[in-house]
Amino acid sequence: METQVNKAEKGKKSKSSKLQTDQEDLKGTFVAVLIVGGIILVGWLGVFGLFLDRA
Repeated sequence: METQVNKAEKGKKSKSSKLQTDQEDLKGTFVAVLIVGGIILVGWLGVFGLFLDRA
């Protein structure tokens, strides 16, 4: 038979493992945002360079 203390300990463990999984997912999201931002920046600088070259 489970006591309330055992249930509380299990709840804490599942919350901490879920928090760790969420943080790992956010790291991947951050890297993806940096990559997309870099692509946008390189494209913008390329178009700006063409503008300056033709002016």
